[in-house]
Amino acid sequence: MRKIIWSVNRKKNIFHLVIDGKRTGFHLPNRLAKTFMPYLHKGVLVEFAVTGHVRTVGGEKVHQVAHFILVKSLSPDITHYDLEAMREEMRQVLSSHTNYVFIDFEMTMPGYAKGTFRPEIIQVGYAVSGPGGTLIESGAFHVLPTRDKTLSKRTRRFLGIEEETFFRDAVPYRAFYALMTRLKKTYGPKFVVWGKNDISALDDSYAINGVAPLTIETDFIDLLKLHKDYFNLKDDLGLFKAYKGYYGTAFEQRHDASDDAKVTKAVFDAFVKVMDDTEQTTL
Repeated sequence: MRKIIWSVNRKKNIFHLVIDGKRTGFHLPNRLAKTFMPYLHKGVLVEFAVTGHVRTVGGEKVHQVAHFILVKSLSPDITHYDLEAMREEMRQVLSSHTNYVFIDFEMTMPGYAKGTFRPEIIQVGYAVSGPGGTLIESGAFHVLPTRDKTLSKRTRRFLGIEEETFFRDAVPYRAFYALMTRLKKTYGPKFVVWGKNDISALDDSYAINGVAPLTIETDFIDLLKLHKDYFNLKDDLGLFKAYKGYYGTAFEQRHDASDDAKVTKAVFDAFVKVMDDTEQTTL
């Protein structure tokens, strides 16, 4: 629906349009109101979708807004939000890079007793792709924590690992650091992660181990955020749910960094195809 706003009630997060000669109200949930209400005024052009639900707010029956497609002031001419332009920008950004490293970490977890805790990376899984999404290399290994000399019972249960086997096979942090150095130097890639937890864990690992940071925020692409923005998702989307949505089959989730890196690449490849198919706007 594309219309000019007739009036705005900021206290109730409602704006009104004139449809078929009648004033009709549309309500913004809090997550949309925080972002868009500052730009909604009488005379502003809006294009949006509704959920199909009608609710009563302050004694008025209003339609629930699902998401915006366009918010544009006409005088002066200012585009505040353009979903299609944002999607096109995503396409351009992703097409401007050749090499990607899809990477996932598993971290230590605190015990069940309360107290401060800072997680450490104890497993890394990665997959490197080149032109056309071709897989160049992949790998996975366990990393010895620097501060903790044992793994909490919670960590062992969650990751399904035996402590004795882990400490026998895990490599020192410096080996992981060397891997990251090589990947960045060899491929000059964008690192693709699902959510910000892995970025935070990597930044923490530099500090914990007293080494110079190898990465900055712009080295990463948060594939979860791209999905939320592209598809106008209200809530976070699980990686394995996204995989099933694209491929129609479930991928058994084992809390394994190697699997997560491979699934991240598969979801990324599918997402790129969706962006090339302008007809598909839902996941």
